[in-house]
Amino acid sequence: MINKILELYARCGKSLLDDGINDVVLPISVANEALELFEKAKWTVLGGDVYQCENNKMNNFYADWHCNLVTPYDSCNHAREHLRKLQADNIYITFTIKG
Repeated sequence: MINKILELYARCGKSLLDDGINDVVLPISVANEALELFEKAKWTVLGGDVYQCENNKMNNFYADWHCNLVTPYDSCNHAREHLRKLQADNIYITFTIKG
């Protein structure tokens, strides 16, 4: 399962190192795929950050979230519900997870 998660990040992820952040964002279009993999790996999503790409720069979209749910299923559903509400172009997300 970890190989599939790493492959998703390698294929779709964008580094934030040029923006001074040691993290990788995924386009919102693959969020459900990532959440399904996290669930199968039994990883709990603790929250995430939301960015919007403008002029090749990632800017905070100020729609970050956190989650206190302890089961992978519940935390992934919470993330899905939050991300479903986002309506904008060029949205990217990070996930904070607990294995």
